[in-house]
Amino acid sequence: MPKALQGLTVLVTRPAHQASRFQQLLAAQGAHAVLFPVVEIRPPDDLAALATQLVDIATYDTALFISANAVDYGLQALATPQLLHTLTLGAIGKKTAQALQQHGFTAQWVPTTGFTSEDWLALPQTQQLAGRRILIFRGAGGRELLADTLRQRGATVAQVDVYQRVCPKIDASQLKQHHEQQQLDIIAITSSEGILNLVTMLDNPAWIKTLPLLVGSPRMRETARQAGFDGTLIMADNPSDEAMLQALIQWAQE
Repeated sequence: MPKALQGLTVLVTRPAHQASRFQQLLAAQGAHAVLFPVVEIRPPDDLAALATQLVDIATYDTALFISANAVDYGLQALATPQLLHTLTLGAIGKKTAQALQQHGFTAQWVPTTGFTSEDWLALPQTQQLAGRRILIFRGAGGRELLADTLRQRGATVAQVDVYQRVCPKIDASQLKQHHEQQQLDIIAITSSEGILNLVTMLDNPAWIKTLPLLVGSPRMRETARQAGFDGTLIMADNPSDEAMLQALIQWAQE
């Protein structure tokens, strides 16, 4: 019996260290994955400054992690990670909560559905925050919605940028060759920043914008349209590997 994605070639754009599971899921359904990371995750340039920002973590009562990367890089930056056991821990989504769990920490404030800042801010626990001191672990350049809203609700908020996202410097010639040989069927992308990086890395070619594009949120869909992608746009329920795969299978079977 043919597999759901038999013969399909998918451009996988996740950061290199986070792409293997999606590649495995694609292979299990018969697809061929071409890896072309459009975002590189790495520590901040000034690690000494980051360490200084985290010295007073014991003065906070809540730590909020906005992504699995924030968990991994945040724990690396903490001189005494075990202090987190004395705080209420928040995670933007289930994947972030799972990342904390893998390090031995349990997030108490986690949305049961959704993965966005808006979903976390809808939690009953986050509505009245007078007197709360909240430390947000995030990536550089993140949205200010969380901090601004939490302050409006009475909390004292500080943010630490524990990682940065940069546009990779990699050779795109092989990807262009795949296109010339008609070996690319669809692009799977999981961030708005990644969409813009892809265009930059390929020097804004017209052909990349005509390929079907699988995205993980309405915001990504809007970014793609604004960037000039005018081909088929498929939107998954969220940017998780499982949701992206399900949306891809549904599209392939239509």
